Amino acid sequence: MLKRNKLALIVGLGIFLSILIAFLTRHHFTIALSNQIKDDITSLGEKLDQRLRRYQQLPQLLAHDPRLLDSLNAAFAPSNERNAKLLQTNLLLTYWAKTLSADTIYLLDKNGETLAASNWHQQDSFVGFNYAYRPYFKVAMKGGLGQFFALGISSGKRGYFFSAPVFDQQNQVSGVIVIKIDLNLVDEIWQYQEFEYVISDPRGVIFYSSINSWIYHSLVPLTEAQRTQVIESRQYGTPTLTPLTELPSLEALNHQTQADILIPAEQRIHTFLHAHHEMNTAGWVIYGFTPTHQILSPVFESVLLFIAFYILLILVMNYWWQTVSAKAALADLNSTLEQQVAERTDHLHQANKQLWHAIEQYELTQAELKETRTELIQTAKLAMLGELSASINHEINQPLAAMRTYSENSIKLLARENYPAVADNLAQLIQLNQRVSDIIARFKVFARKGLQQNSQIHAAQSIRNALELMHAPLTKHRIELHLDLDESIYIKIDAVQFEQVVINLLQNAIQAQDSVSQKQIGIILKAGRQRCILTLWDRGPGLDNTQKQRIFTPFFSTKHDGLGLGLTICRRILDLFSGSLTVHDHADGGAEFQISLPLAEEDPQ
Repeated sequence: MLKRNKLALIVGLGIFLSILIAFLTRHHFTIALSNQIKDDITSLGEKLDQRLRRYQQLPQLLAHDPRLLDSLNAAFAPSNERNAKLLQTNLLLTYWAKTLSADTIYLLDKNGETLAASNWHQQDSFVGFNYAYRPYFKVAMKGGLGQFFALGISSGKRGYFFSAPVFDQQNQVSGVIVIKIDLNLVDEIWQYQEFEYVISDPRGVIFYSSINSWIYHSLVPLTEAQRTQVIESRQYGTPTLTPLTELPSLEALNHQTQADILIPAEQRIHTFLHAHHEMNTAGWVIYGFTPTHQILSPVFESVLLFIAFYILLILVMNYWWQTVSAKAALADLNSTLEQQVAERTDHLHQANKQLWHAIEQYELTQAELKETRTELIQTAKLAMLGELSASINHEINQPLAAMRTYSENSIKLLARENYPAVADNLAQLIQLNQRVSDIIARFKVFARKGLQQNSQIHAAQSIRNALELMHAPLTKHRIELHLDLDESIYIKIDAVQFEQVVINLLQNAIQAQDSVSQKQIGIILKAGRQRCILTLWDRGPGLDNTQKQRIFTPFFSTKHDGLGLGLTICRRILDLFSGSLTVHDHADGGAEFQISLPLAEEDPQ
């Protein structure tokens, strides 16, 4: 009972401290994150204010250029003279826009019609459009300096407009010069991608945001008068002005550190930490937002860290208590320790003897396994010769039949004393006898037991030797051969075992095409830097993914009467000589086997 009460006290204390740590951590990170958002948007606002101030006084300076007044006064001049002056002004405005890195500079007459613009030659030219309804025009016509943000009617691009009046010689306003600044510069100077940002006008209408679905929505519900003013000014085209929060005013939003905000793209409301910064030059307000769930991660980590520390502390204290308790028991164990050490030493000695015996048995098993593997390879080779026995008989019976024909013919020629013809027949008999000897010699060489030596062999010649042994099956099945052999390649492998691998792959390729009308086998031999690659492909049905994964597994076969050992033995032969065997899908259908073997260091010749 005492133990249970103690455990409940420890667990209860841990839960209380974990909740306290979670609360303090959340409070700390909320303050830290809010301060970071505030610093970042303040930096963005100051940089944006600095950029805008660079253009604020430029319209007033450009308005003093007398060439602008000439264009404004050319309305009553002859058509040719008027067109020439407007062209000159267009070119002048184009030069100014390029020099000042402005989006567009354009000149309006006193009626608000655009006479000239730096984009006069573009499809979205401002020339001919009337902007008398724009606030920046109205302010400039009253002699003041105007500035205004709006969505371009012609270009459809967001921009900030600075305007100044152009005075005539009687100090009367004759027109307005306007500079439009592309607000894409916000993206250029924003470097704090971990936060979302919003730029709104004094009414709370969002015209720039890192979240596209927020643009042209309002942060708080607008009054009917405000909505009418925004729509009639065409400042933002035809916006929806849907409120993102249910707060009654911007003051209420600005006095909070977090708010529930709608994400229109998801039609869901998320809670965000936020801060704001008011811009002096433009009169805008920049808001920075970050989801409150980002605070949960450090809070969770802090709680986990505390729990781990708390558990570790409890374990250390428990260990200390057990250590103190164990000292008493340790005195009782000292008397029997030496006896136990002696017993365990004897046990280790016996175990060591058993281990040495197991090692000897393992080495003996390895030797037997190696011998068994060699015998298995030789057995597979002899089984292959058994499968080729029909072709051996065919290869030998043809020359023997021809030899009998030549012999019978020679007897008749001798009776006629046609000695030259007899000599020709004897020469043919010698050639046929040599062919039979070559065939038997090739099969005897192939049948001998491999020595598993890393001899340097001519790869192309070994492939041709294998093709000679397979000549009869290839001819019987009418296989069309495609050979691409590099004659300069020498490889390090036992020649007979290499031919055994090639013959096995040829047999599989022939059998895979039993139901194919146009039977083809291709052999490609190429050299890399340190290894050669032998590719053997066929036009059979190929292998599915399951077959490709299990094709080299012992006793797995795609043939009804197959043992499933051929490819396993081939891979083990290649493993003995640092080679590899892989299977792939051929590009034109069928299967493709690739052999990789190390190149010989030099030509053995």
